[in-house]
Amino acid sequence: MADPGIDEILADARWLAHSYDRQRDEVHFVWLPREAHRAAAFLTRQEIAQSTSRRIVPRRLITGRSLAQAPLHLIFHSGLTGSTQLTHALDGEGVAMTLSEPPILTNIVSYRLAGASPQQTGAVLDDILSLLARPFAPGEAVIVKMGSIGNVLGSEILARRPSSRALCLHAPLPLYLASIARKGLEGRIWGRKLFGTLRSARLTEIGFTEDELFEHTDLQIAADAWLILHRIMGDAGARFGDRVRSTDSEAVIARPAATLAAIAGHFGLDLDAAAIVADPAFGRHSKTGAAFDAERRATELNEAATMHRAAIDIVVDWARKVAEVNRIAWTLPGQLPS
Repeated sequence: MADPGIDEILADARWLAHSYDRQRDEVHFVWLPREAHRAAAFLTRQEIAQSTSRRIVPRRLITGRSLAQAPLHLIFHSGLTGSTQLTHALDGEGVAMTLSEPPILTNIVSYRLAGASPQQTGAVLDDILSLLARPFAPGEAVIVKMGSIGNVLGSEILARRPSSRALCLHAPLPLYLASIARKGLEGRIWGRKLFGTLRSARLTEIGFTEDELFEHTDLQIAADAWLILHRIMGDAGARFGDRVRSTDSEAVIARPAATLAAIAGHFGLDLDAAAIVADPAFGRHSKTGAAFDAERRATELNEAATMHRAAIDIVVDWARKVAEVNRIAWTLPGQLPS
């Protein structure tokens, strides 16, 4: 690839704004065409960060640029929801391009945690949003699936982009916990890592001391993380009304065409939901490529729920009390399909 100039990089959405160096005030771009996005389940993967086609641009050369802008929408999620499959379903040439958990948003949160003022982080966020909103093709929208830490920026993005909309994708807590239990030690480690990630961003204040958190079981820690993310999504819905809608993992599985059509309508996408659901690719696991068997999943979740019924019931009842004390909405508003 010939060495591109700054104008060429900024004008081409295939140069993804991948990361932000707060110490040098520079944006790192990687070359990532549409097919490369589809092949990568997450933009946080190390091979993307190590791309040989990489360019660095001082942010001062980006600020104030007039760049082509697509409609920019967001997906918040709590994990274990089929969010990757949904982003692939919404991605289509001429319709939308989906960006799966761009790490640059986490960099902005880190910048804030390092002591940057709201004005400083806001200025950087505006520049980064202008880069993420560059259309891959005329008429396409851009949909950003937020990462666990990136979720915290959602409300600020909606405030800065009045035309943006958001979808909150979640799993009911009993199924969330059953899914973690079904995965055994791997699932329990995942739940603790998720909580640790949220804790590093100083998001885990829900009324417990360090000693109390240390005493929480694996399922309680997973429920803590679920509550924190649920609070972020619920607060966004309360603040922005109809611009934020919600759906859960079971609606996507039980009524895929109707749910996908409702989400597309919310985002203003001209998308043939029935054709997408009928495509065999929709029925494959988005991360492994294996055929997705909804009946087998339901059976395995029911078995896990039965095996761990006592623990799950106790944790769900406990989590409801924690939610009540912290005024965390248990049911998210604006459920799709209505």
